[in-house]
Amino acid sequence: MSQGVLEQKITLRVEAKTIKETLSQIAKQANIRFVYSQQLVGADRKVTINAQDASLLAVLDEVLSPLKIQYEVDNKRVVLRAPSESLSTIDSGRQDVTVSGRVVDARGEGMPGVTVVVKGTSTGTGTSLDGSFTLQAPENSVLVFSFVGYARQEVPVTGATSDLRVTLTEDKQALNEVVVIGYGTARKSDLTGSVASVSGAQLTQVATSDPVQALQGRVAGVEVTSNSGQPGSGTRIRVRGVGTINNSDPLYVVDGIQTSDIGFLLPADIESTEILKDASATAIYGSRGANGVVLITTKHGKAGATQFNLSGYTGFQQIRRTLPLTTAAQYATLVTEAYTNAGRALPDFAPQLQNAIATNAEGVDYQDLVTQKGLITNYSLSASGGTEQNRYLVSGSYFQQDGIIKNSGFKKFVIRVNDDIVLTKRIKAGVAATFTNNNQTGSGDGQGGAQPYLVLQYALQTNPILNPFGPNGTYNEDVITRNALNVPRYLDEQKYNKTQNNNLFSSSYLDIELIKGLSFRSTFGINYFNNHPKVYQPQYYIGPVDQRAQSALIETRNENISWVWSNYANYTKTFADNSSFSATLGQEAQRGYGNGISITAFNVPADASLQYASASRSTSNVVRSSQYDGSLLSYFGRANYNFRDRYLVTGTLRLDQTSKFLGPVRKGYFPSVGAAWNISNENFLKDVSYLSVLKLRASYGQVGNQNAAPNYGYASVASNNQTYSFNGVPAPGLAISQINNPDLKWETAVTTDVGLDAELFNNHLSLTADYFERRTQDMIALLPVPDYVGQAPASANVGALRNRGLELALNYRNEVGKLQYNVGVNFTKINNVVTSLGGGNPIASGNVLTQIGNTTLTDVGREIAFFYGLQAQGIFRNQGEIDTYTNADGTKVQPNAQPGDVRYQDTNGDGVITAADNTYLGSGTPDFSYGASLNLSYSGFDFKVLLYGVQGAEALNGAAFNLNKSADFVGVWSNFYASRMDRWTPSNPNSNQPRVTSTDANGNDRISSRYVEDASYLRARNMELGYTLSQSLLGKAKLTGARVFVSVDNVFTLTKYTGYDPEISTAAFYNSPLAYGVDYGNYPQARTYRLGFNLQF
Repeated sequence: MSQGVLEQKITLRVEAKTIKETLSQIAKQANIRFVYSQQLVGADRKVTINAQDASLLAVLDEVLSPLKIQYEVDNKRVVLRAPSESLSTIDSGRQDVTVSGRVVDARGEGMPGVTVVVKGTSTGTGTSLDGSFTLQAPENSVLVFSFVGYARQEVPVTGATSDLRVTLTEDKQALNEVVVIGYGTARKSDLTGSVASVSGAQLTQVATSDPVQALQGRVAGVEVTSNSGQPGSGTRIRVRGVGTINNSDPLYVVDGIQTSDIGFLLPADIESTEILKDASATAIYGSRGANGVVLITTKHGKAGATQFNLSGYTGFQQIRRTLPLTTAAQYATLVTEAYTNAGRALPDFAPQLQNAIATNAEGVDYQDLVTQKGLITNYSLSASGGTEQNRYLVSGSYFQQDGIIKNSGFKKFVIRVNDDIVLTKRIKAGVAATFTNNNQTGSGDGQGGAQPYLVLQYALQTNPILNPFGPNGTYNEDVITRNALNVPRYLDEQKYNKTQNNNLFSSSYLDIELIKGLSFRSTFGINYFNNHPKVYQPQYYIGPVDQRAQSALIETRNENISWVWSNYANYTKTFADNSSFSATLGQEAQRGYGNGISITAFNVPADASLQYASASRSTSNVVRSSQYDGSLLSYFGRANYNFRDRYLVTGTLRLDQTSKFLGPVRKGYFPSVGAAWNISNENFLKDVSYLSVLKLRASYGQVGNQNAAPNYGYASVASNNQTYSFNGVPAPGLAISQINNPDLKWETAVTTDVGLDAELFNNHLSLTADYFERRTQDMIALLPVPDYVGQAPASANVGALRNRGLELALNYRNEVGKLQYNVGVNFTKINNVVTSLGGGNPIASGNVLTQIGNTTLTDVGREIAFFYGLQAQGIFRNQGEIDTYTNADGTKVQPNAQPGDVRYQDTNGDGVITAADNTYLGSGTPDFSYGASLNLSYSGFDFKVLLYGVQGAEALNGAAFNLNKSADFVGVWSNFYASRMDRWTPSNPNSNQPRVTSTDANGNDRISSRYVEDASYLRARNMELGYTLSQSLLGKAKLTGARVFVSVDNVFTLTKYTGYDPEISTAAFYNSPLAYGVDYGNYPQARTYRLGFNLQF
């Protein structure tokens, strides 16, 4: 009879309820009666449990065993009792024995990270990479094995053993994972918003020091693009597309503390990452949530004996591809032909051209001269342990990367420490701190420039004929490519180009359980950052063009401090019918302030010990300074109601008041509402065995973007370059150059989201699909003013933008014998349209090549930053084609054209080719993007593949503008693509390459579709093969786990793009979408080969 009672099924969900209340619910469902002494069993102690369709035996064990309460079943009566005094006395005298073994899953594969604890104590350990463990335990005690997503198992200790084998099975109820959300956590099944998760293990698969770059290809709706292949250059991330013509960066939250950047972390520091996408998830962050929110949970200590983890890798990087350029002989042939076609005499460097042709010279390979194989290393050591009352973690990491362009590199050193303390049964606290030191070489001109890009540009443009090196360590003047600096000299100068950053990020928290179901949490975080770029430019003379008359030192020091203090209460209540209600109410204060000073000092000594501003011997030095101070005061609330795990409703409201704006517009309200239906929990689907989860959700709300506005953007701007006359005497003065706008406020994003979550076939297959719309209102743009005002336009909230999109994420995991596999794919399609510029003119931008001018336009009815220029229609193959390309009155449309010149489309039909014929040429915004991953494991071996790609994107190949040119620029001849050897000539009239000429009367080199290329690509971002050593292979080494691996990043890229890298673009405009997709020969990403290890001891 007793066994039958224990086998009956019940469903129980309680959160922080007393034993007395919990037992009352169990008794009601199971139709039993509990007999116990409230004093002996501690009936006021709190428990939390979530069991669905579980046996009474399992529920009782889960509730009572951790509290050391024993029970006996007599018919339908359950008698509870505390352990006897005599039993405790006997236990205290038991002797410890050594227990070793291995924890495996149902397929026999070792499980790392399983917690093994002696029941009723804080003594414990964790399993190693192959599932092995060793610990000391009292004889006749009980070991408890637990792991997220698996049923807990208890194993008695009967004596010393070295071959204990424990098999854990999946717990379907536990598979309902808990994810981090704003100011709290939630079960994934309870979410009404769109939230994506990425584990810390996934982030360490790619060789990078940037946690954001490690997200690439992992999440639907999240575009991650490297700013550059230069070490330490950073990464651009866009959640659900570009939301504004201004700042589209998401908000980052690290362990509950808001920050604008996470570059102070390494991927190995992160436990998990959640990305909040829609208003139901982001509205709790109000005026900073419009572009999405990235929540970072860092690694913290785990209870048990101190566990050391040592990991590292070393390898090298090389340029993935070089561009095919002309040899010296080919170059000379093209330049000579250009002068001949124009009917002009050869230039003064004709002897060099003729010699190169006569000797069929190969010339100088400048790409080889400036590039190298760069070393990359990363090592990390951490120690974690403690008791359930005090858990700690200490870690140190070092990352070094030498760039593939000489004299460029990056070093990063990170120290982290955290401690979590249980002060009393009701009070918990914790502190954490991270110190990061970065050193970048070849990193800028001291004012935000990026010199290594110019190194590569000069390498591409410089002619291959002349040797850049002179005798005795000197440099030769380039008399052909007259505007290019001597490449090796300029390259050598980059060693004086350095930036150092220091960052201290600290956080603390205090948790107090006030009463049953009500808790209070206070967090405080402070972030200190200083930045020190320093560039020395030595004096030199090579020739009249390539010289620097006096040395210069450009040095900047910036210091920024910000703090965030959050205080909020969480209330939860579960009702007898298994419905629940929860609420969050809080207040938050933030402040940030900083200052900077920069100096440009001239005539500074070359001696390294004297390279500082006060050593300058010049009286024309320039000093600049800046400062800011801003604050944000907020109140927020969220309420959730869950009716029997079927119907869910979430409402959120935040009030923000910011110092960025004036008067009444500094206050904003940001509401959202979300709802979800767990269809799979309905009775009519209860018997559908293959369906585990089916949930439909929808949300609507509005969030803000205060970062779209600059500090003090509401104020007038004055310039000091004005001169006034007083009684005929000139005097310097100020003049208003930009009108103020006291009504300037934050941008607002109104978002709608409809999503579907499903898990099928015993949770092997999971699917998430979302359709969303984000309408950006009050977008900050320039308000047109009449010309007679005589001032620059004011910034105003006059623009509007719309993003509509579809996201799909599919994951399948299963096993065949000992082979386990996991396949994941994601897909994102976003339609971006500017719907208003407030009546202002289209915004022209993308002027990264001054000889071209602006290359992009942002206008109503199109996506942001589309390419704008003439539409090329091929080549005039003969004079007849020129003569027949006429307007209505028979006049030639291109009267200056000759055979071999480019034919342009007369877009407006006026019979002449002018700027009025410029038209849409595509954009850097892709039609869709996608990612895919494959993980395989078999008998200790593992193999991983990560793919990422975009389709339908174009890039304006600015490098090709120089390399594909038809004419020279004011007598300056740079190198050519090797394909220019197939140019039009009378004997090659069917070529698609225009002729070369030293003049360009037809305008062959105007910005046109000739330079806009398909930049779609599929990239094998990473491939990795690893092996986890078994305990037997480790032998007598004092290791609890070991894994070795070999990995390759950027294995291959499938693309039609002829530049270095279809992903890299807009290097000069990292945070501006207005030049998106413009590539002018930027620093490409490298292919990386690594050999690494992970050790536990």
